[in-house]
Amino acid sequence: MMGAPPPIETLYEMIVRMALLLCLLAPASGAVAATEVYHTAAQADSAPKYLTLAGGKTGGICVDLFRRMEAREPALRIAGDQSTLPLKRLEKKVRHGQLDFICGVGDSPERRSQFVYLQPAIFTVRYHLAVRSDDPVEIHRWEDVRALGQQGIILINHGSGAIARLQAIGGLIIDSGGIGSKANYDKLLMKRGRFVYYRSPGFESDLREHGLGERIRILPTVMEETPFYILFHRRTTPERLALFANTLQQLASSGELAALVDHYH
Repeated sequence: MMGAPPPIETLYEMIVRMALLLCLLAPASGAVAATEVYHTAAQADSAPKYLTLAGGKTGGICVDLFRRMEAREPALRIAGDQSTLPLKRLEKKVRHGQLDFICGVGDSPERRSQFVYLQPAIFTVRYHLAVRSDDPVEIHRWEDVRALGQQGIILINHGSGAIARLQAIGGLIIDSGGIGSKANYDKLLMKRGRFVYYRSPGFESDLREHGLGERIRILPTVMEETPFYILFHRRTTPERLALFANTLQQLASSGELAALVDHYH
């Protein structure tokens, strides 16, 4: 089982942490008076972080979290969660400051150099391999996959943070050309790969949504556990970042964040 290392704390992040501490110590009368609006977008193919609800609205863990943050902190508003972007475009817009943050992505060396990670992580995901239902293969460790050689191609969503982590293991054959999970399921069923690599929570519901619960089976071994974070663009002012992080920490400390995530398991 593989765990992602904690993000490296930069000087900027130390300054942000100090600003957060000052916010926590400040009296209520000194709270931010003006409304701070933070812009984001929903990530495509990312259930249960973002789900399409009846009537075409977007819900899920992140949207529920945003509404709870707004309820707890009147000075904070989050906009854009009803618009959807692919992960790569979402990351690009945050890097360039066109959006403020991404909700719920894993750690990678590339992301550490481009974003500010908010603490705490919002939830932890477990990554599994899935195969065609008629495939009798059993996998208990990465060595089992490596031993399959060209018969062990792993399909993974384009832009996933897990790509770099799998590459770091070494000896695995990875195909990250699929734009989303449906594209990779199609490739799996056409025998253009042996495995699909995806995360739970989300894997089971995604297969059901695409009507593939009987054609694709998720292998029971947890191949990796990794925390998912909220990532901000690096030019965010310490004050804005501290207001957001302080509100997130309050929800975590009260148990509301854990209860929200449990609802989607």
